[in-house]
Amino acid sequence: MPLVVVDTSVSLPATLSPRGLTRKFFVLLAYGAVSYEVEHGQLEIDDLVKQAEGSGGEVRGIERAKDQRALAADRRAALEELLPPGTPDDWVAIGSAPLFDEYERKLREIGKRIDPQLREEDVPRLRRQVEAICAAGSPPFDPKDAPALTRDPQDDPIVYTALLGGADLLISDDRDIVPDRVEHHYEHEGRLVAALTFGELMESRLAPLGIDFDEIEGSWLGQAYASMGRAIE
Repeated sequence: MPLVVVDTSVSLPATLSPRGLTRKFFVLLAYGAVSYEVEHGQLEIDDLVKQAEGSGGEVRGIERAKDQRALAADRRAALEELLPPGTPDDWVAIGSAPLFDEYERKLREIGKRIDPQLREEDVPRLRRQVEAICAAGSPPFDPKDAPALTRDPQDDPIVYTALLGGADLLISDDRDIVPDRVEHHYEHEGRLVAALTFGELMESRLAPLGIDFDEIEGSWLGQAYASMGRAIE
């Protein structure tokens, strides 16, 4: 299961542009998010059943957990019907409050360069949608506590999110995160993550999987959010 952190240099065009490969990549991550929910919903059910068996009685929440997993499974099936056969369901995005805060800041700062129709009232909705894509999260931390990892202090919490969250990949087109646009490795206190550009991700990681991105429509991201219980205009 590849765990990834997506920097704002990639998430902004993915969420603000109606087409393009970054948008299609987000459809893939949405599929991974609902699949992750199904898998972890089953783990929660199994844990509750063991608790019930161990206590010799009933444990509250089992039926609710089963209902939630069934709903997630329905959402996953709806996405699966759209996607071409063989599309992997195990690409999972990792988020953090500092990552979402940076996305929101960049939306206000440069969002209109990508989408001139962007309105202030769109910002909270778009943030919620990025949060929904990130099925997993890094442990909470104060951005001020992020170690100096890049040339830009504002990028340090992004890299730190990837390190703390155990991400395999950090996807960024920011030269302060991926210097010289070649794969760059960050290490801190025994944790390691590979940072690479979106183009390199497509070429070296996704292309070998045989994913037919020509058969994925960027407009499906709206349907993906709907199936995840998130509205998108």
